[in-house]
Amino acid sequence: MALHVYVFLLVVCLLSLASPDDCPACRLASTPSSGGEPAPARPWREVKSRRGAPKRVNTEGFACPNQKCLYFGITDDQIHPLVGDGKHGPAERIQTFRCQACRTTFSARRHTPLYRLKTPSHQIAMVLSALAEGLDASAAERVFGYRQATITTWLIRAGEHAQTLHEHCFRNLQLPHLQLDELRTRLRNAKQVLWLWLAIDPLTKILPVLQLGPRTQNAAHRVIHSLLQFLAPGCLPVFTSDGLNVYFYALTAHFGHWRGVGVMGPKPFDGR
Repeated sequence: MALHVYVFLLVVCLLSLASPDDCPACRLASTPSSGGEPAPARPWREVKSRRGAPKRVNTEGFACPNQKCLYFGITDDQIHPLVGDGKHGPAERIQTFRCQACRTTFSARRHTPLYRLKTPSHQIAMVLSALAEGLDASAAERVFGYRQATITTWLIRAGEHAQTLHEHCFRNLQLPHLQLDELRTRLRNAKQVLWLWLAIDPLTKILPVLQLGPRTQNAAHRVIHSLLQFLAPGCLPVFTSDGLNVYFYALTAHFGHWRGVGVMGPKPFDGR
C-alpha cells in the first residue's frame, strides 16, 4: 500500500497538474457574453385576441426559426404562437406551420435530414438502413439506383442530425466506470493519420463521446470537456485508459479542485 502511495505521489510530482484554464473549451465557455438574458416570453394565449378558431394542428415540439422573433426556439405549445398553415408536397403531404407573432412560415421537416428533399422518405430510410448495416455507398448506388453523391449527401445529413439527437438525449448520465481509448485510423484517399477518441461504459456499452481528431492535448481536452456535459452533476466515474499522459491533464482540469490549506503553504490538488 505504501509503495502504491509513493508511486502515485511520484507521478503527481512529475506531471504538472492542470486547471480549467488549460482547456480551450472551458476558456471559451467562461468568456462573458455581451448581452444579458432575454426576457421570458408571455404565453401567446395571453397576448392574442380570444376571437378566432381554436388550434387544430398539434405544434408541440416545433419552434419558430426566426431568430428575431420573441418566441424563437420555444417548443412548448402552451407558450409559442404556432398554428398549422396547410400542407405541401406532390408525393408526401408535409405540414407547414406559421408563427402568428412574426408571420414566419416553415416546414415540419426543417432542421431534419429530409428538409427540401424530393425523394420519398421511405426510400431514403431504406438506403440509410442499408448503409448502417455496412453496405458501401458505391454498392448502394448499384442496388438502389441513386447517384453516389446523392447517397453521400443523405448520409452526411443523417450523421449531423444523429449528433444533435445524441447531444439532446444523452444528459445527466450516471456512469460509474468509463474506459478512455483512442483508435488509430486513416481516411480513404488521405495520407494524414487520425485518431478516433472514445469513452465507453463497459457495462452498458454506451458511447457518450466519440470524436475524430489528432492525438494531441487539445483533442483530449475536447473529449473530456464533452464528456462532462453529458454526466449528471456530481457524477465522478472511475476512469481507466491505456496510460496516455494527456488524459491526466484533461481529467485534472475538469474533475479536480484546487484547495488552499494555508496562507504560505502549498495548494495541493484535491482529486476527490
